[in-house]
Amino acid sequence: MSKQGKPYEQVVAAIMRLFDPRASVSQGKWVVGPDGRRELDVLIEGTAGGEPTKGIVECKDFNPKTTGPVGIAYLDALDSKRRDLSATFALLCSNAGFTADAVRKAKRLGIGLVAVLRKGDPRLRFAVVDEIYTRKVRLESISLTLTGAQPIALSDAPLYSVLWEGLPVASWIYHRVTLLVASNPIVAGKFTATHSLLHPLSFSWPGGAAQATTLAFSFTLTGGWYAHSVEIDSTTGFYDWLRQRVRHAPGPGQLEYRGVDVHGGTPIARPPDREFVRERFLQDEVDMRILLIEGIDNLGSVPELDRHIAPADLNTHLETLPTEVTTSSSTEHRVTPNSSLQPTCYGLRPSPAAELKR
Repeated sequence: MSKQGKPYEQVVAAIMRLFDPRASVSQGKWVVGPDGRRELDVLIEGTAGGEPTKGIVECKDFNPKTTGPVGIAYLDALDSKRRDLSATFALLCSNAGFTADAVRKAKRLGIGLVAVLRKGDPRLRFAVVDEIYTRKVRLESISLTLTGAQPIALSDAPLYSVLWEGLPVASWIYHRVTLLVASNPIVAGKFTATHSLLHPLSFSWPGGAAQATTLAFSFTLTGGWYAHSVEIDSTTGFYDWLRQRVRHAPGPGQLEYRGVDVHGGTPIARPPDREFVRERFLQDEVDMRILLIEGIDNLGSVPELDRHIAPADLNTHLETLPTEVTTSSSTEHRVTPNSSLQPTCYGLRPSPAAELKR
């Protein structure tokens, strides 16, 4: 008689194989431990950094409606098995989620909690539902300052009328503002970015022209955070419950977040602190954030000013962020649903900034 979890173990093993084809992945293998023979749901054997590696995956094919999520007792049992078999790592894979106590203990024990994802596979009964956070911000004001050997007066020229090589400098500034907002969890405040030019550049505007050695812009944001309960699915991959990230299997595929309304959501002051922690991305791991910016004008082609700017000044990451700039300026801030704005999705964050200050 086949044991109840076998089909689930098979799909878990199949997905694990995709992440490292060089590793040996066995399902339902018997091994000898200190207290006799023990059956392993999934055994992963390979090398990491030139050293032998052995991982064990315990699979719990629970029914989310009747059995409920996996609890703390299963963490204790897996921890014992890991020590008995001298496993390098251990994962607990659930078809019904985990209790809050199990998540806390897994963090303390260093045991991974995962849910495998394979769109349309009937062996996976549990929908991974998590809360994600979006930002909606409005660019309230923006200004440009040029500095050269002598003070440069722009004579109240409109921002869009200042040109470099015939293209509006404003297009480049709007592009930089988008990168700065996307790279940092900011929703309110006034910010200034200063850029040293590698050599003097000529700028023009109606009624004037000058050579500048420094370009700076300031902008003011208002906006807020919004919470969304979403269902996460993937063509093939797994969800890391502890780090709340999706690892997508190598190769083509799709990642779906169902239930996101970029114009809606529940207004909140700030998301949990984990949203502000910059973690290292693992191979094949996906981190998706959604940002909607209002007030960015489309002025056409972006001038290629980056190649004339000191590289350190192009970094976009703010090393320290005061609480007030990461807190919603108004929990009632809304972007008009019929707006033509498109949401910006971004992932890997750039390296630390040098000259961005509040």
